[in-house]
Amino acid sequence: MFDAAAFEARQQREGVMLDYSDPTDALAAPMRARIIDTFFAAYLRERADFHPQAPSRARIVIDPGYEGVAFVGDGDGAATITINPGWLARHPDDVDLVTHEAMHIVQGYPSYANERVPGWLVEGIADYARDLYGRENAAAGWALPTVVKDGQQFDTGYRVTGAFLKWSEAQHPGLVKALDGALRDGRYTPALWEARTGLALPALWAAYVQAR
Repeated sequence: MFDAAAFEARQQREGVMLDYSDPTDALAAPMRARIIDTFFAAYLRERADFHPQAPSRARIVIDPGYEGVAFVGDGDGAATITINPGWLARHPDDVDLVTHEAMHIVQGYPSYANERVPGWLVEGIADYARDLYGRENAAAGWALPTVVKDGQQFDTGYRVTGAFLKWSEAQHPGLVKALDGALRDGRYTPALWEARTGLALPALWAAYVQAR
């Protein structure tokens, strides 16, 4: 049961309901507003562009006991973004972490980190979405890399894969949406890259590295 300091709110925008729960009132009102506004700004567009059937109800829970940054899980029957307020205290401009996590709700893949749903691609798409839909990335010092460092590969994940996807999408429009749909439907195989681009995945990465 929440104590007297608990803060809870509910907002609905464009058919999407968000329940916001901060059991210890850890975030001040201005940060709370930024988190909620960032969620709707990102999620409504991500959902419309990638998966209009994605959940119309979501939750954000502020949890001081969580030691990571943020993650998506299920809670009270709704897709839930759990956020560590300590991270935001140290990185107050990193509100677009919500944009990344909101994309995970849109993705809604049937599994994670296996042959059908590679974790590096899941996280790469989420960072691709953060780059595309984020509003405060520059203020946070967050950006997709523009160079490839030694040892990095297409499956490095997160920003490295996100940058690769951004470049690949520019060369082959519709690629990211095709990958996303295949991951969700259980149809993904590495052969999809060649079918959409004419190049096998390692060869496409090699072209990307050369372009960088």
